[in-house]
Amino acid sequence: MNIVNHVIIHKLVKEKHGKSSVVERSSPLLVTEPVKNLVLAIHDLYAGKASKGYGRFEADEVNYPTSAILRNIFIEQSISFVEGSKLLLSVLSAKAGAVPLATGGYVLMAQVTNSAQDTWFLVAIINNVDGSVIDDQTLEVVGAMHVDLENLRVAGRVNLTDWEKAAKDVRYIGFLKQRGEVADYFKLFLGCNELVADTEETKKLVEVLKKFAKSQGLDHKAEEEFLKSAFIYCDERNKKDEPLSLVALSNAAWPNEPKKLQNAFVEDDVQISDGFVPDGRSIKALVRLRYKTDYWTVDIDRLALSQGYAHYNQKKGELTLLKLPEGLKAELDREIKDDD
Repeated sequence: MNIVNHVIIHKLVKEKHGKSSVVERSSPLLVTEPVKNLVLAIHDLYAGKASKGYGRFEADEVNYPTSAILRNIFIEQSISFVEGSKLLLSVLSAKAGAVPLATGGYVLMAQVTNSAQDTWFLVAIINNVDGSVIDDQTLEVVGAMHVDLENLRVAGRVNLTDWEKAAKDVRYIGFLKQRGEVADYFKLFLGCNELVADTEETKKLVEVLKKFAKSQGLDHKAEEEFLKSAFIYCDERNKKDEPLSLVALSNAAWPNEPKKLQNAFVEDDVQISDGFVPDGRSIKALVRLRYKTDYWTVDIDRLALSQGYAHYNQKKGELTLLKLPEGLKAELDREIKDDD
């Protein structure tokens, strides 16, 4: 169970093409049931979204001061959560003010800890939305404002536990990935150096797609079709040198239940960054089987197994190639004659 340790809400005032200003709250929110429910709902919504970027703090703490502020709050504990949140709000306002299309909202900041004692700093910009509720006493429909979680677009999270461990290969910052300047300014506010190696991200993506295919209990043909659809989408992005969208990939490869595939991209905190250009060589693993030893290399299309060009005997651990072309048979015939 997740626990909300600290939470506060400030306000960022910013209209498109306008200047930014802030309205500060002077004390933390009491962690009442409604407050806890809101924080954990945002935390879960963030965790469940596939379109995220990942990285680590920039080394330059002058231009990217968020890491220094968080260190002072949570590690050195030299300033209070409230004081630190105000400093963070000032950084956010400065970054937003430099982006014409950025808009404001209520800025929620919270510290959340899970049962394994992993701790996150969560920050999100949220807004209210008009709605309706039914009065339980009068059964009349009345107007009511509520927090618009359905359109959560700007949020980020820092795994404070992983950050403090200082492991070099861990990406402890995540943020919701959007297109354009709005996402960029929030990444700059976090001071996130987005570490994306296209080859490594592609390999992780391929493994998740293969694992998902197996988890759905697909027959061989359906599995091939699914992986081929994923390959076609990724191959198009590669050839056009365009970044992929995990949401678009889900719609293309698993159109009947795209959300199910999106969930697979975030299970076990896989951390696949959205928006990388798929590596052409790595995505071939979706449609080809390749393995190399000192004595031979196998590189076959997955269709070879279902179309009768190859047969794998699982009990014996033997792969048999069938329907050999005449040229290859001639080469093998010469090889055998030479041996005789």
